[in-house]
Amino acid sequence: MSEVTTDRVLIGVFGLDRPGIVSTVSAVITRFNSNLEQVSQVTLHGQFALMCVVQKPADLSREVLEEALKEEIHRRKLNQAVMIADFVEPPAPMDGEPYVISVYGPDRNDIITTFSKILAEQRINIESLRAFPIEDGQSLQVFETMIPMDVDRRALHRTLIDRAQHMGLRCNLQHRDIFEAIHRVKVE
Repeated sequence: MSEVTTDRVLIGVFGLDRPGIVSTVSAVITRFNSNLEQVSQVTLHGQFALMCVVQKPADLSREVLEEALKEEIHRRKLNQAVMIADFVEPPAPMDGEPYVISVYGPDRNDIITTFSKILAEQRINIESLRAFPIEDGQSLQVFETMIPMDVDRRALHRTLIDRAQHMGLRCNLQHRDIFEAIHRVKVE
């Protein structure tokens, strides 16, 4: 069973992208003698999203930290929503290998739902997902996954390709090491 820790929290900050958001959030966290342990930040269509794992003193409550973040964001007129959740220790990682699944073709509203359902049915964890338009009504979805050792990769690949073809799409499944080697860009 997973348990909640008292020395870590998850912090999410969302809203219109503007300069100074990361600086404001990190300054408040630092002021409370806390550490940004892991951070992921992205901007989508001009909207800012930050998620981070913060290591904090055990006696610092979520509520105090959340209120301080909201006050400082409001004071700086950044108009961001803040959410803090308990950090739950994850179970031991599953025995698997990292794979990248790329789905591309005409944009449709059911691509992510369809392919994430196939992955969920196989107990395949999606560790990262990116989806974006590429040109003239076309889109690309990139699922970074951890495929358990007991999943038949050939059968999975066939299922993914068949579903993609049925939807007028193309699909590729590659081990992450091969994907990174192929897509590595050398800059001189």
